[in-house]
Amino acid sequence: MKGIILKYLFKILGLSDKNNLRVIILHDIKKNDFQKFENLLDFLSKYFNIISPEEFKLHLSGNLKGKNFKNDILLSFDDGYKSQKIITEKFLNPRNIKAIFFLISDFIKIESKTESQNFIRNNLYKKKFTGKLDDDIQNMNYKDVQYLIKSGHTIGAHTKTHSQLSMINKDLDLNTEILDCKSSLESLFKEIRIEDFAYTFGDFESINEKSLKIIFNNYKYIYSGLRGNNLDITSRMIRRDAINLSESFEIVSCYLSGYLDFLYKKKIYTLESWIK
Repeated sequence: MKGIILKYLFKILGLSDKNNLRVIILHDIKKNDFQKFENLLDFLSKYFNIISPEEFKLHLSGNLKGKNFKNDILLSFDDGYKSQKIITEKFLNPRNIKAIFFLISDFIKIESKTESQNFIRNNLYKKKFTGKLDDDIQNMNYKDVQYLIKSGHTIGAHTKTHSQLSMINKDLDLNTEILDCKSSLESLFKEIRIEDFAYTFGDFESINEKSLKIIFNNYKYIYSGLRGNNLDITSRMIRRDAINLSESFEIVSCYLSGYLDFLYKKKIYTLESWIK
């Protein structure tokens, strides 16, 4: 039903002529979806400007000089799936597209496929996943992340074990999830410094005031999964748009034109009030 409504909305309104600065969220890219991902890049390259994390942050600070961009898009990838390294090598790097990858520090340390898939079942869903996983699904390892860094991509933190922060009661456990991820990644990859944090699951219910303040005090930018335009924000709370590769470009265009932003504004304002 949502898809039908959005397609009809796009038919009436088309792409918005309003300037947008948006961040797309992607997760695992299955092998049989590689063509869909390439088609998405073609679509974004035609109608939007795909910018780097550095350009995105210059936008936020008002220091992006010499470029007259409109409808700028930053690509972000959560969790650290092996497929993300593959599509970087196959699609992003040949196009000179730079993205930001939010990694779970315990996940990228796993060395066996079986252990990796067990971690995915137990940690990457709000409830333990009991269905069948795609046979190719697994984590990126140290060498994969090193490849991303050497290719000029940005690394961010996505907790230690992918816990839902709003469900953690003990202060020690909360600090471990949020802070150990940063220290662990910086210890493993000494050439980087982590200033970006995407909280797990991304919805309003998965974060609370206590955890948000810890993130705010230890990272420069906080990335949510709440849709919105980042062009004129006055906080460090970044809005992001989740994209499903099975969705049509009409639906994706509605997201990136901001036609659903009104659904998230109150929640974003609440989060921002916690860190003012």
